[in-house]
Amino acid sequence: WYFGVLAKEGELKATRQKSADMRQKLREAEALMRREDDISGTLHSRSELLAKREAGLAPDRDAYAWVINTVKAFIQSRKGVTIDTYSQPVISEAGVIPKFPYRWATFRLTGTGYYHEFGKFFADFENAFPYFRIQDLNMSASAGPGAEAEKLSVTFDLVAPVASSGPDTK
Repeated sequence: WYFGVLAKEGELKATRQKSADMRQKLREAEALMRREDDISGTLHSRSELLAKREAGLAPDRDAYAWVINTVKAFIQSRKGVTIDTYSQPVISEAGVIPKFPYRWATFRLTGTGYYHEFGKFFADFENAFPYFRIQDLNMSASAGPGAEAEKLSVTFDLVAPVASSGPDTK
């Protein structure tokens, strides 16, 4: 009796525990299946939000024309600031945020304007484009011929995430 019944009793307890664990997993799976519509709706709304945000990022192709158009459109409503030169983008994997699923494009921009107007321009730009970063800002007095004494010459880097247009986006 000791060897036959006690050995089988231990196996029976283990089988009951496995059965209880499987029932719990089944209940959790059924609850998840009941939430399928909610999960699918959330996924759809977040996918739409991501697509809207990616539409405002630098495109993978022709980022140079994109930055010119974007900055010119933004600067039209601001008086006292002009951007004269735009560099070709330097695209890199490493950027502002580590382990970010997008690449980064760095543009070197040069312009002239009044100090106060540049302050408003930078603040408004970073508020209008929250995923972009202005860095390596250098200001100097405009010493060119015919330049107004109050105007400054400014050079800065504009760092923008690049939205990939290929099927292997992330």
